[in-house]
Amino acid sequence: MKTSFAYGLLIGLFAIAGNSTLVYAEQHDQEAGQHLEKAQESSKKGDAQGAAGHLDEAKQHLNQSKPFPQSPKQITGENPKAEHEKATYDEIGKAKGHAKKGEATEAGEHAKNAKTHLKQKGQSK
Repeated sequence: MKTSFAYGLLIGLFAIAGNSTLVYAEQHDQEAGQHLEKAQESSKKGDAQGAAGHLDEAKQHLNQSKPFPQSPKQITGENPKAEHEKATYDEIGKAKGHAKKGEATEAGEHAKNAKTHLKQKGQSK
């Protein structure tokens, strides 16, 4: 009797921890999206350095929002969330490269693409 109670309690704790991790990940994705918007705004003003700072912040939030391990072998269409996440990182990298060169307009375009992929990640199953 005591053993089954202990197992039930342990399972309950894991369930709560798993759900809180997902909520935590969604919160970081939202914050990353906000920084991507700010990067777009900075680039519209011609502020490539400001855009670069917001891109760094967005990437930090994305790094903290990974609740699931990535499988080493990727099959296209198998995990749409992972594919959109990878595309988000790729677009942030491109935006950051343009921002470093002082190309604010291009940085803003890639930040916009990154935000689109981040939104699609949230809508994927």
